[in-house]
Amino acid sequence: FLVMSSPSLFISWVGLELNTLAFLPILLSKKNKLTSESSIKYFLTQTLASVIVIVGGLIMLVLQMELSMMVILFGLAIKLGAAPFHSWLVTVAESLAWVPLFILLTVQKLNPLFMIWSFSQINSNFFHLIVFSSLVVGSLMGLAQTSTRALITFSSISHVGWFLTGMAFSLETGLLYFLIYSVVLLAPVLLLESTNVSHINQLPLIQVKLQNQSILFFSLLSLGGLPPFLGFLPKWVI
Repeated sequence: FLVMSSPSLFISWVGLELNTLAFLPILLSKKNKLTSESSIKYFLTQTLASVIVIVGGLIMLVLQMELSMMVILFGLAIKLGAAPFHSWLVTVAESLAWVPLFILLTVQKLNPLFMIWSFSQINSNFFHLIVFSSLVVGSLMGLAQTSTRALITFSSISHVGWFLTGMAFSLETGLLYFLIYSVVLLAPVLLLESTNVSHINQLPLIQVKLQNQSILFFSLLSLGGLPPFLGFLPKWVI
């Protein structure tokens, strides 16, 4: 709410920091060495991105506006996990439980999206580079993955390209895409959690009713944006 309602970059930055601090205990809910490592990686990456955003704000005071907007966009792209600044997201996602992963890939992206819309140049060349590389990296790197968490994460990186494209048209379009993506992602995440599937080769071995298996595959097709499923609607709108 701080980030959404604030006309000031500094107050929005405070909102970002509160959000990071609130998410860390969720990251640590599954106790093992991997989650401790991933939470440190998450914290350091987010801190670096926050510092870059603040530096962007300070540049606005002393130098030109365009450079400042670009630096702010750079910091927010790291926070979003957009390509080519996505490597931290994949390593953090691999050690998370499914529900924290869902929060990381949806709710945690809201603040940077609002700030990109408010405080950065949406139609600059750097913005287009981030959009294009997110779409390409998310789609192609996903082909080399066997872990379901990594697959969902690369799918999310690809969708970030679409979020940003929607934001370039209007805030409403970007948020519509975000909301539908969150709903569509929830189904496979809950099904993969209930069946405890961590790798693709476990998918045929799902010992549940055939109906549940078809729901999983339908929800994955929807996540891929295939018509006539719901996931196709926001892409059609854009």
